[in-house]
Amino acid sequence: MQNLRHGDSGPIVEQIQTALNFAGPTRLPRLPIDGQFGALTVARVMEFQSLNDLAVDGVVGPKTNGKLPQDGPGDNQQPDPAQGRSILVDLYDRELTAYDNGNTALHISPISGGRPGYRSTRGFFKMTSRRLRRHSSSEFPGKDNMMFSLFYHGGEAIHQGDPHVKSHGCIHVPAPFAEQLFDWAGNTEIWVVVVGT
Repeated sequence: MQNLRHGDSGPIVEQIQTALNFAGPTRLPRLPIDGQFGALTVARVMEFQSLNDLAVDGVVGPKTNGKLPQDGPGDNQQPDPAQGRSILVDLYDRELTAYDNGNTALHISPISGGRPGYRSTRGFFKMTSRRLRRHSSSEFPGKDNMMFSLFYHGGEAIHQGDPHVKSHGCIHVPAPFAEQLFDWAGNTEIWVVVVGT
């Protein structure tokens, strides 16, 4: 089969979306079967790839397709509901959505990611326990310049920042939403999926 990726469309994408919906646990919403390989489909592919020890690139190639369910759902079969908390950082459309059991808890737009040379890392991550209400970057000094930091990949964090200014790899979320997201996250286990260009 051909590699399928963001922006593709058609019946074969519908088949992939259906397979993903029956492909085991997820913390993201079940996919609408619309044949559009959008940001949520990319995120579901990345989540599936990570949970199945595949390269996490958001592209459905032969290896990913080979691990997806090949038989369609049975009559009246419904996918299991999503369980747990997750955050989808969509840098295609500059928006962030926090999900609780697959339901939208917060939707924030616009946001921004890293500038050229400091691109935000795309992929699937488990948010670390490093969650700091007040924080200053040691690399780019400035008092409390990373308020409401939620670290998910090394030094990369979701934190309060101007969504019209690109960062040094972090995800900028405007006030007051950064604090709302921080309070929502609390100490719970959260999966973070970053997609986009």
